[in-house]
Amino acid sequence: MPKGVFSRLFRKAAVFALAPNAQCTVAPTAPSGGVPAVPRAVAPPQAASPDLDLTAYRGKVVYLDFWASWCAPCKQSFGYMNLLRQFYSPEDLVILTVSLDHKWTAAVDFLNAAGAQLPVIHDPRGDLADRFKVTSMPTSILFDRDGRQRFVQHGYFDSKACEYAENVALLVGELR
Repeated sequence: MPKGVFSRLFRKAAVFALAPNAQCTVAPTAPSGGVPAVPRAVAPPQAASPDLDLTAYRGKVVYLDFWASWCAPCKQSFGYMNLLRQFYSPEDLVILTVSLDHKWTAAVDFLNAAGAQLPVIHDPRGDLADRFKVTSMPTSILFDRDGRQRFVQHGYFDSKACEYAENVALLVGELR
């Protein structure tokens, strides 16, 4: 197979799987339905620290998502992140979510309603949000396998699901 063909095919498959209802130019659309989220009990959060060490995840793509319970698009983004988690191996993609809620109980209610299946860091003072210059909810930051920030997504829009999926697929598909 010519160089680069596998990478392009991988990206097309990833976009198709992660954005089945979107009108993607790189992949056909699939029937609606998607994968339903399964509500579960939420584990206690990790304590937020302004010195979150992403070097622990070197060799993996990191998807760092900032959200709050009062943010309607944040609920939609959790459905998408749950799909990412199901599609990619934990050896390739790590998803970390950061709640900016002041009260952890509000975050837990939101997580249960959203069917969240992801680790949560509780950042009620906004230390991590300040460090990563978060200005809108949700904000997702993608880091490549070398720990370099490569993409920032402000907000979550179903109409941009193809773009989001392409960004993740690009970074996961890059050679180590």
